[in-house]
Amino acid sequence: MAPYGDDITEGLPYALSNPLSSVTFQSTGESYDLSINGLPFFIYANDETPYRRQTAPYRKQQIDQTTEPGEQTLTGWWLRSQSSFHSGDGINFYDPAAGETVEYRFADSKGVNVWEKGQATLLKSVDTTHVTTGPIVSNGVRQQCLRSIQWTKDSINYNGALMLDEYDLDKVYPTITASINNKALTSDVATLTTTASHGLSTGMVVTITGVDATFDGEYTVASVPTATTFTYAKTASDVSSTAVSPVGTVTSDHAHLQEYAPGSGVYPIYSVCDDGKIAYFVTNVTSGTTKFTMYKKSLDLNADDSPTLMFDDNSTISNAAMEYVKERIVLCADNKVYEIGPTAVTLPTPLYTHPSTSYIFTSVTASGPAIYISGYNGIQSTILKFTLNTSGASIGSMPTLTSAVVAAEMPVGEIVHKIFYYLGYMAIGTNKGVRVASVQDDGSIVYGPLIVETDQPVFDFAAKDTYIWCAASVAGEPGLIRIDLSNEIQQLRFAWANDIYYAGVTGHQTTACAFSGNTDRMMFTTAYADATNGYVYCESASTLLSSGYITTGKIRYNTLENKVFKVLKVIADNSNGDIVLESVDVAGASYDLGSFAEDARIEDVSILYPSGAQESLALKITIKRKSDDVEKGAILKGYQLKALPALPRQRLIQYPLACFDIEKDKYNVSTGYEDSAYEKLTTLEALEDSGDSIRVEDFRTGEAYIGIIEEITFVNRTPSGKRFSGFGGVILVTIRTL
Repeated sequence: MAPYGDDITEGLPYALSNPLSSVTFQSTGESYDLSINGLPFFIYANDETPYRRQTAPYRKQQIDQTTEPGEQTLTGWWLRSQSSFHSGDGINFYDPAAGETVEYRFADSKGVNVWEKGQATLLKSVDTTHVTTGPIVSNGVRQQCLRSIQWTKDSINYNGALMLDEYDLDKVYPTITASINNKALTSDVATLTTTASHGLSTGMVVTITGVDATFDGEYTVASVPTATTFTYAKTASDVSSTAVSPVGTVTSDHAHLQEYAPGSGVYPIYSVCDDGKIAYFVTNVTSGTTKFTMYKKSLDLNADDSPTLMFDDNSTISNAAMEYVKERIVLCADNKVYEIGPTAVTLPTPLYTHPSTSYIFTSVTASGPAIYISGYNGIQSTILKFTLNTSGASIGSMPTLTSAVVAAEMPVGEIVHKIFYYLGYMAIGTNKGVRVASVQDDGSIVYGPLIVETDQPVFDFAAKDTYIWCAASVAGEPGLIRIDLSNEIQQLRFAWANDIYYAGVTGHQTTACAFSGNTDRMMFTTAYADATNGYVYCESASTLLSSGYITTGKIRYNTLENKVFKVLKVIADNSNGDIVLESVDVAGASYDLGSFAEDARIEDVSILYPSGAQESLALKITIKRKSDDVEKGAILKGYQLKALPALPRQRLIQYPLACFDIEKDKYNVSTGYEDSAYEKLTTLEALEDSGDSIRVEDFRTGEAYIGIIEEITFVNRTPSGKRFSGFGGVILVTIRTL
């Protein structure tokens, strides 16, 4: 026990209060060992009351496998698993507690089909076919249009798309390829023979290679005598029937429906629609008096067949949009809207004229009760609604359209380029991205937020099953994104993901999309840009992309504390392709974790990079095509990520503190007064009761830290006497570091 001093008149060198943890000890001349929030003490360590330091035990022991680990869950593996990706792209953090759909979403993908629950597979590859030449017009209007069609020629049924590209109307289709084994040329007519049925018909444009300099080139099929022969015009000396060895090749991907290149001038086609059998289109005829003209032409015909004139007008147009809806053609020419019957022979009076002559109509679609037209004027864009009116109509006659009503106004600066009605919803393609609107029974619409923001305007849509494909490009490359209308993430916000694309081309905009006839093969076009032609792209029938990837959302276990990410388990089928694993840090840098070759055993992977504790981690999983079979690829089924919490370890430090009325330091300097021991004890207990953090300074070691008082035990060691109360002893205070 510290000896009593002679002076009992000294006050405590500490204000008796509840100071903040920032309070530090102010020296009073005594050589104290320790300060707790500025309250000084001498260490009273011996065998009975030692000074102790130990690692603090965690407050809760468990292995956490819930969707939302608690902040207090600090031991055992933290697990995060994902077994499906069918709710699409668009999350930053994979925190399932944010909503059940997050469990099936990811941050980014490319080349991967995510729409089958429980697995992700490679998408089909894409081939270039016909060249496009029309650029985006200065007013923002595209010059490509694709429409799914079927037609018959030379007793062969074809699936493809009707394409408008600047001046021409073409029928485009997946590339037809055949091998040529014989050649002949008689009276400027070339005849080629193929090794098998070629599938060609008259009017198709073919490219011949590998025959010889006389026969090679681009031509139009003149006739198809048999299933294995075809002819075309070729001015050259006669060539007797001769075998071609090695065989040559004929390919074809388009046939001209209408070419405007007469000697009197070029007639640009401004818009086209069809009713399944007949195409309708408008142009300015530039021979003689310039005039606005509308034609129609059967899809079974070719460029050599003349179109049927419906009507012409002495006015001219600079922009048009049209659609065949509800058994009529709705034509928007400049700022006027016309309702035209398929057999019309005169231009009718406009149904509606927009008050601004600079207004640009962009698209037409129809729901059950109404027809809609989108357009813009400067940075203002609207969707107009026309309802059907049957009052006064005779039995069997067509209902007429009422006057325009503004159904929707877009935010300023957001321009509508395409509207498309499907399954009770209206897809709205704008210069910002894609929105979806619900269509009410009265034809009114309510549109939702941007489902996806795109780096180019969304110019077109195509639909099948529950999906809508959007002409929007994939990371700047020609391609499409897909929306699943059966999976509503939030109100009018649906699951989406990148879809088919063509790699290695930038600087073009995807302008149109359609299925090839009644098949599941998608076709899309790009616009001419930077003096480089665009293309028609066609989805392969069976060839898969060489690789594709999914990048998960940042996994942080719904806490902001650091974690040590340790083990990745991937569930996949790699019997038909390699699998490559990468980790992605918060800055977006990728680190190779390893790969599994075809048929290799998939084992758990240690996460060595990024090194050290991280707040979050994303995963990039790449699946590849089989090395010797282009129709098979690896399948990703899920993954599980294991991590450990990386909180700094807390320590419990127990200090034995002298608590006597009169005490001496190591230099025999006395301090204290009667009842000061009790005051120090109660002051320390008040700090404990507050629950606040306190500042500890150990003058022996120079250590200073912030902590919380876990426990105080006081042992009275001083007997009472005549002059003194005898209250004094040792305080055992345990502090948890923070």
